[in-house]
Amino acid sequence: MSPQFLIFEILIFVLFFVCLNKAIKQGSSRVWEFLFSVIYGVFLEWMTIQQLSAYHYGQFAIMIDGAPLCIGMAWAVIIFSGMEYVKQLEIPGVARPFLIGFLALNMDLACDVIAIRQGFWTWAIPLNAQWFGVPWGNFWAWYIVVVSYSGLLYVFQTRGWRTSKNFLKRFGYVPLAGFLSIVILALTNYLFVYEIGADGISGLLSMGFLLQAGALIVIIFRPKVPGSAKIDLVSMSVPLVFHLYFNWIGFQNGYYREIPILGVVGLLMLFLGIFIHVYPAWKARKIQRSMII
Repeated sequence: MSPQFLIFEILIFVLFFVCLNKAIKQGSSRVWEFLFSVIYGVFLEWMTIQQLSAYHYGQFAIMIDGAPLCIGMAWAVIIFSGMEYVKQLEIPGVARPFLIGFLALNMDLACDVIAIRQGFWTWAIPLNAQWFGVPWGNFWAWYIVVVSYSGLLYVFQTRGWRTSKNFLKRFGYVPLAGFLSIVILALTNYLFVYEIGADGISGLLSMGFLLQAGALIVIIFRPKVPGSAKIDLVSMSVPLVFHLYFNWIGFQNGYYREIPILGVVGLLMLFLGIFIHVYPAWKARKIQRSMII
């Protein structure tokens, strides 16, 4: 196994425990949501491999029937990071999942193209097809996974299931959200692969329509920054580690030298990710200063 595989797994484990520590401080329900996200992540990877056979993984240290444990953990920290970030904003619950989905895509747009060249996983299309070897359907699925799972958690939280005295509601809403999200993913994957995204052009258009719809919802509800917003180091650490690691791989292994546009995308997503996480604190400080004046 390549040392870079092992480094990636170690980084994911570190991020996992950093996020877990923050979840513990928020109570048992948040811990349960976070831990179940790992099960959810591993299962959705296994299911997608079985359903579509569109990709397969390289050899990681801990594999569960072809699905690496670290990838399930990566899903958990990515979703956790996004849900923690939006706490810094004044944004209606209906729009939160759609913004979280874009935070996840900020990582995937840059990281996936390097991961496939490093052999972390292999798609069933050439490296020069679609998004530099990554199918458009991957971004479709990423967005749907993050939006549906986080959105369903918010729905059940809003309905009071997280704090319910009913045991089944209090602990059952998390796996129920995961199950419903998996159903949504399976149905939309089938729709994309066999109906609306069967080739590169239709796949790009379908993915574009999905993301435009999500962006429209976020724009309509216009997230606002409260004067109390601060930099959340935990939520920021997840995209920062992902971007720094895959940018390092891109430079170290010559992928950026071979295809310079990958370097442009990688660095752009890195700086965009930093800006997104720093902006609320900067804006809040500006608001505070204006109030003093």
